[in-house]
Amino acid sequence: MANYKHSLINTEAGVLVLPRVDDLTLVTLEVPDVRAESSAQKFPIGAALLTDDGVYRYAKCGASAVTMGKLLQQAAVGNSAQIKDIAVAVTAAIGDKEVTITTPTGDLTINYLKDGFLWVNDATTRGTPYKIKSHPAATAAAACVITLVDPLEVALTAGTSTVGVRKNLYDGVIVNPVTPTGIPVGVVNHSSFTASYYAWIKTKGIVAVLTNGTLILGNNCIASAYAASVAGAVSPHDNDAATNAVIVGMVESVGADTEHSLVKIDLDPSW
Repeated sequence: MANYKHSLINTEAGVLVLPRVDDLTLVTLEVPDVRAESSAQKFPIGAALLTDDGVYRYAKCGASAVTMGKLLQQAAVGNSAQIKDIAVAVTAAIGDKEVTITTPTGDLTINYLKDGFLWVNDATTRGTPYKIKSHPAATAAAACVITLVDPLEVALTAGTSTVGVRKNLYDGVIVNPVTPTGIPVGVVNHSSFTASYYAWIKTKGIVAVLTNGTLILGNNCIASAYAASVAGAVSPHDNDAATNAVIVGMVESVGADTEHSLVKIDLDPSW
């Protein structure tokens, strides 16, 4: 098997940063188009594109279409396939790349967690997150072997150790909802994002984003769900009224309420 490695590719659109993969069969090395979407996957989920005006990530839309200028959230956290305290079913040694879990309530479809993360969350053997390479389909309460990209740095004990699992941030993105169920990850940058389609979303740089309330030039703005309960929008940051607010970025040009403002967002985990 080939070694996992990042790949940097100069394209006409910018520098394409492929995640660590050992199989590029999903990748068609055409020039990335940040204004287009497709029904077929062309790049690995989470691939980054660095351009002169910001950073984009290759994402898959969730079950509902999203319109241009909406703030996006990762797939909702909280279903049975995205939790902590999952029992380890088979003892694993340091250096192993397979972790066998007892599938929590709710079936896992094949590779539902691919390119997401597994982390050890119990008190005695906790460690760093591990990127998930693959896993088979599994029914609730059945054993499921999670294959990792990197070897374990801690030993896991069957019946004692527990882990958490989480989908890739960009797999199944949704409109940032009125009641947050995850973290904001970017903004739709093209005319529409069709349900279950693939496209580039902007995660850092200048965007035009749906506005709720009166933004203030040069000030931060936040996800509206924390302030005025408007899905997919940003609102002015108020240090007194929104102490738990998620800051999306800095306002560069103020748009009217219900219209769109220019905002320099900073939502990418790497840049």
